[in-house]
Amino acid sequence: MRTGDGTLYITVNKDENGLCEVFTTIGKAGGTVAAQTEAISRLISLALRSGIDPNSVINQLKGISGPNPTWEDGQLILSTPDAIGRALENFVHGDSPTSEEEKQVKFEIAQETNKPTTNHTMNCPECDQPGVVNEGGCYNCKDCGWSKCE
Repeated sequence: MRTGDGTLYITVNKDENGLCEVFTTIGKAGGTVAAQTEAISRLISLALRSGIDPNSVINQLKGISGPNPTWEDGQLILSTPDAIGRALENFVHGDSPTSEEEKQVKFEIAQETNKPTTNHTMNCPECDQPGVVNEGGCYNCKDCGWSKCE
């Protein structure tokens, strides 16, 4: 997954009780985004170890908008928290490792922004319809009118 904040690495650990820890790394150590991302992962880990349903965590993170949305595998990633929520969702709902030796899942987000070309449609973060197009540096939804310019 890509974020507008840079390369994101996510490690999800599980034990006999299910998901128990999330580690995230983004950007250079000591930066604001790195600190906030580490705080998010610590709170997620605390929630998971406290018995909170992972789907509740996912629902809280997905959809958080940030100043630099980017495209990843046909989806508009709205922010780093949104990317973390989507990575957790992928892990919980079918993208978990099949090898017993593999205890961690890492989602690497390339640093380069993968922007759609003109006329390339994506799902809208507001109405979830496939009407978002890139026009002159702005993302516009043809269905509900949502817009985001860089």
